[in-house]
Amino acid sequence: MKRLLFWLKYTMKNSQSRLLMTLTLVISVLILSLGLASYAISKSILQKEMAVPELTKLTIDRDLTDQFVKNVDMTAVQVILHTATTEFLQSSQDDFDKITNITNFLNAASISNNIESIYIYDIEKERIAASNPVGYISNMNLLADRDWLKDIDSITGMVVKERLNKSRKEMYISLFRPIILNAQKKGILVINIPVQKFFSSQIYVENDFGRSHFVFDATFEPILVKDAAGLQDAQLGDVVKTAQAVHNTSFYSNGQKYLLYVLKSDYTSWSFVSVLPEDLLFKGMYWIRNVVLLVSVLFAIVSVALIVITNNQMLRPIRRMRKLLIPIEKTYNEPDLHDLENLTTKILNDHSFMSKQIKTSMPEIRKRFLEDACFEQADSVELYQKWKDHFAEWQQGPLYMATVSIDHYMEWSKPYSLGDSELLLYALGNITAECFNESNRSLMVQHGKEGFYLLLQPKQENANEIESICGRVVDEAQRYLNMSISIGLSEATQDVLRLSQSYRQSNRALAERLYQGYGKVYSSLTQEKRLTADVDEALIQAICQPLLTGSDTQVWHGVDRLFNAIYEKDYSPVVVMAALEKLQISLEKTAEGLGRPIMAAMKPYFYPKINSMDIDDLRIYFNDIVSQILSKFREKQVSKTNMTIQGMIDYMLEHLSENTGVKDISDSAQLSVYQANQLFKQETGQTVYDYFTKLRIEHSEMLLKDTDYKIFEIAEMVGYQNENSFIRVFRNMKGMTPGKYREWLKEQAK
Repeated sequence: MKRLLFWLKYTMKNSQSRLLMTLTLVISVLILSLGLASYAISKSILQKEMAVPELTKLTIDRDLTDQFVKNVDMTAVQVILHTATTEFLQSSQDDFDKITNITNFLNAASISNNIESIYIYDIEKERIAASNPVGYISNMNLLADRDWLKDIDSITGMVVKERLNKSRKEMYISLFRPIILNAQKKGILVINIPVQKFFSSQIYVENDFGRSHFVFDATFEPILVKDAAGLQDAQLGDVVKTAQAVHNTSFYSNGQKYLLYVLKSDYTSWSFVSVLPEDLLFKGMYWIRNVVLLVSVLFAIVSVALIVITNNQMLRPIRRMRKLLIPIEKTYNEPDLHDLENLTTKILNDHSFMSKQIKTSMPEIRKRFLEDACFEQADSVELYQKWKDHFAEWQQGPLYMATVSIDHYMEWSKPYSLGDSELLLYALGNITAECFNESNRSLMVQHGKEGFYLLLQPKQENANEIESICGRVVDEAQRYLNMSISIGLSEATQDVLRLSQSYRQSNRALAERLYQGYGKVYSSLTQEKRLTADVDEALIQAICQPLLTGSDTQVWHGVDRLFNAIYEKDYSPVVVMAALEKLQISLEKTAEGLGRPIMAAMKPYFYPKINSMDIDDLRIYFNDIVSQILSKFREKQVSKTNMTIQGMIDYMLEHLSENTGVKDISDSAQLSVYQANQLFKQETGQTVYDYFTKLRIEHSEMLLKDTDYKIFEIAEMVGYQNENSFIRVFRNMKGMTPGKYREWLKEQAK
């Protein structure tokens, strides 16, 4: 930048260069302005001309769609007003004539307008009558396509929306209308049309010029997508939402600019959208624009080149002087100088800048040295040389390592955002530095998000004073930041090569927090001797193995055994953390098959986060994770059992009239007779045989009431090959023979 300013300053002093520069700028700006103005005007006219046919096509699409919806709605109104609908909603569960009438009527009504199916849902009796292939269903749990039931309370008028039929894996356009009887909503009418059939009669232009077509519903979710450009539906929905008032706009996607035309239907509240790539439409105009820009740039380059050549000859003596004064000329990127005074000023400024850079970078250099020393990332010669170069004011006296850690970091950080947590950690660092800097030399390096470690050297040797200052840091962090911290302090060392050992000592001392709790200073000089043998692997497996089968009692017994062993045997904290890390990994693998919410809850606590917790909080944490896994396991088991029971019931209903036995039913569920009876007894309170017999007798009651079949015929229809066996079972369950039961029904009907 300075070189350019100097060159311009020198150029403007020369009259010939000044004239040439002025002409260059004027002509370049004139060519550029005329070209860009022509481009902008032509582009605006073409955009307006393109809007007319696009909006006309969208109007046709909208009107055809509205008419299609009106025809379907007319069918819906006819179905609602039909007497069969009213009779069905007022009928009982056993009124088969009215049920038959409504299903026959719905089959006839669904023939036209590409209708896939029609549902009438009885809100009070929670049943449904539908066209083929659904028919009549008295138990809504047997209806596969029932996701729409959750929205029935919000249906107060005609609603048209797209939805997924999960049983058929097909997208539908469904029209919903409430059925009102006696000023009350008694039912819901649903007319389902496959999306492909719904839009089959629409007139869409083929994707010439990369044109894309979309239809969005009232919530700006895509219904119809004919995408030729790989556009993002969510982004396009937001653009349509803002552009529907002006009918056309432009937007960027995938690094390209597109023209968007939108027309909204007042009848369905749908938005009809057409998208065209601007680069294809204006390809010729872009070429003209680029040529104009190129001509302007070339003219400017030629003019500047002439000026540079002229000035090069004039400035040759100054450059020769500069080479004599600055032997390492290539290291400087400054402009040519007028005189030696400017050169001297530059050299002094460079020296001042370098001094500031050294002072600014020194703390970072020292931190890198400490990292290399603690983690043994440099050899002894390099460490000694860096110590000599960067710690000249430090003495050869004793050195200490201290590790500062926030207690139970994850629990502490929950109320704060990431930025607030980092700000509080920065404040803790300031408090720590202020406490130590009065009587110690110190160097601090952040260690993860939960703390930092320090290199300390007393200005006057006094190890007890360092421990007391650590205690002061703990107290002031609690007082000013409401933060509980613990500090591990190493023994003194005289050699920088032993800093890695001191760092490990401070961490081992801090690990005593596991047993002794939070908010304390732990010195390696007073560290207790504990058992260093590994925790028995069988204690961990005693928790993980029963988890795979969901055995609550064995799992909790295993948890108690593990933590009781930790308490009783007084293991080293390092050994305990290694064992709990293995347990953490095993629980995470178990949780992978049960759902991501449990894994998400475990991830933030992964080592070293659990390292900041004491044994009581660790037990609470692992109890909570184990409880979540067991709960999820039970949910999956219950779900699987219900599906098995329902499958056996469906098999019974399908084979009600056949000579079907308990073994046939258990085989259908791939279970033994014993397993099937045990499972059925657990869920229904009845054996498979008793439940199947109840279904047969209930069906025979309906046949006795509504038909004139003879007793032996009804016996065969409900799966009994012997009439006497049927009569005996019926009398045991109903207290009378089938014949007496039919006579009793006739008397009740009088």
